[in-house]
Amino acid sequence: MKKEGRSWRKSAIQVIALGGVLITAACIVLYTPWFHLLDLREVSILGNRHAGAEEIVSLSGLTSGRSLLAVSPRRIADRVLDHRWIKSVRVTRDFPHGLVIRVTERDAIARALSPTGDECCLVAEGGVVVERTCPEAASLIEIVGARRTSDALGARLADAPVLHLVETLLSNDTLRTLNARRVDVSDPTSVVLIAEDELRILLGGLEGIAPRLDALVALCRTIDARDYESIDLRFGGEATLVPRKAVVR
Repeated sequence: MKKEGRSWRKSAIQVIALGGVLITAACIVLYTPWFHLLDLREVSILGNRHAGAEEIVSLSGLTSGRSLLAVSPRRIADRVLDHRWIKSVRVTRDFPHGLVIRVTERDAIARALSPTGDECCLVAEGGVVVERTCPEAASLIEIVGARRTSDALGARLADAPVLHLVETLLSNDTLRTLNARRVDVSDPTSVVLIAEDELRILLGGLEGIAPRLDALVALCRTIDARDYESIDLRFGGEATLVPRKAVVR
């Protein structure tokens, strides 16, 4: 019995010793500066158009020489997502010395103007303010008078119905035929949409605007909106249409 007890204790000591060796080896691999077998030497940035590679690397917090095994892809992705242009991130290790950061950027969707027109910023998917300048582009809808959560880059449109309105105009096949040019939300109780050929569509207040957009979709499926100067949907149930005096084809 004594012999068996000594044998058990000897085995336990060996297991503990082996565990200590493995832990020590792991610490050496992860944290010893001179261990260069799997150190980080190259970071590849893919998919970026507007976000600079240096900005992305700076946000990631990566430093050369760090062991790849000590790098957390999820933590890096969370940090990079703080960039205003970036919508999604995927980070993968590229052994033995590389790391790949693949990003998907937001698409610009609108130019947000102040009511006086003297200030403008570029708005991307999700209502994120990505730039303080406004490029002229036919594909971008102008939003006049939209509130923002702050004046900083990366701020968002403060009113969710405004973003819903713009995204619906861009994504709905029927509403895209209107070729919307401008959405004026300076007065939240009286939203005005300006479409191709200066067609004015009165949508009423921002609050509860979704049903009126549905009504506009249904209406545009039954009429040729180009035949009208204005469409009034403010009161629900019925639309008031003003024909053009002369329709030119």
